[in-house]
Amino acid sequence: MDPVIPIADPLPLPAPPLLSWALLQLTFLLHLLAMNVVWGGSLLALHWRLSRREEDAAHRAALLAFFAKALPVAIAAAVTLGVAPLLFVQVLYGRLFFTSAILMAAFWLSVVPLVIVAYYGAYLIAFRGEALGSRARWVAGVVALLFTAVAFLYTANFTQMLRPDTFLAAYRAEGRGLVLSLADPTFWPRLLHTLFGAVAVAGLGVALYGAWRRGDAPDLSAWAIRRGTTAFGVSTAVNIVIGLVYLMTLPRPVLLGLVGGDAHGTGLLVLGIVLAVGIAGHGLFALGAKDPVKATTALAGTLLLTVVVMVLLRDRVRTLSLHLAGFEQPATVAAQWGPFLVFAACLLAAVGTIAWMARALARGAKMA
Repeated sequence: MDPVIPIADPLPLPAPPLLSWALLQLTFLLHLLAMNVVWGGSLLALHWRLSRREEDAAHRAALLAFFAKALPVAIAAAVTLGVAPLLFVQVLYGRLFFTSAILMAAFWLSVVPLVIVAYYGAYLIAFRGEALGSRARWVAGVVALLFTAVAFLYTANFTQMLRPDTFLAAYRAEGRGLVLSLADPTFWPRLLHTLFGAVAVAGLGVALYGAWRRGDAPDLSAWAIRRGTTAFGVSTAVNIVIGLVYLMTLPRPVLLGLVGGDAHGTGLLVLGIVLAVGIAGHGLFALGAKDPVKATTALAGTLLLTVVVMVLLRDRVRTLSLHLAGFEQPATVAAQWGPFLVFAACLLAAVGTIAWMARALARGAKMA
């Protein structure tokens, strides 16, 4: 009988599973925030580049100039912070992740070239944006499209990874690395849920930019807070509906676990829904707040808590799905604390460097 789950690697785990799991959630959270700024920000920037409203032209130009300089930094942060969670996924779920990646290998191998080309496009806008003129819109469109393609491929891989029962049939049907999990009922809701979440986070980033510019550019500040908060509130409201659709497309045992069969999953689901509804309403009501800066800052704190809950809920869905398939972690552990300490030091150095880059970018833009 052919096994449903690929045979476990005979090598022991290099760290206790709980520690690897905790670091996976932490590093994925950091990557997710940066990735949302990149993907959602590139879509919002494209939208504002295509806008023809004359009354907002000066504010849009100032915001787009800042974002043009910020996008390469955000891409560097997203890529750097994305390495660690990918490594922890390979440690904990390697036999599933690599199998799904091999099934779509022809597409999966294109991720790095896509990111490189998008990175060059972002730098082209940052340093040659004025010289490009109207062609900058086309470059921005290509950058947004490439990041959307990367998100599409990541979603396909991680969706397929949760269905190890389909691996063998998929390989027998198409063994040339051309498998995509588009027929999976969770694929499109999951992709759209990520998309609107990215736009919401980027929209709040625009509002925070407006709050930061309140002292030296009050008109730009009010416009950015209003536009960013509107994008955040509308995207979050739409995403609540998409999230419920995604919930209903989950396999029935996983769904039943989240709605009462699994106390951990149910608690995260209820908390996530309450927070999502709360921040959507908060975002829309913040438009008429007496102190928009204070309202935006409070909204950012609530959003961070919501993202943390969503990351944990996402992990719970994965755990329930793989438990349903009969997946178990290897029992043996041979902790390698030396490499782990090197990793921890490199992670702290990377986060510190990115924070320094962001601070230098913000100070330079404000002086300009």
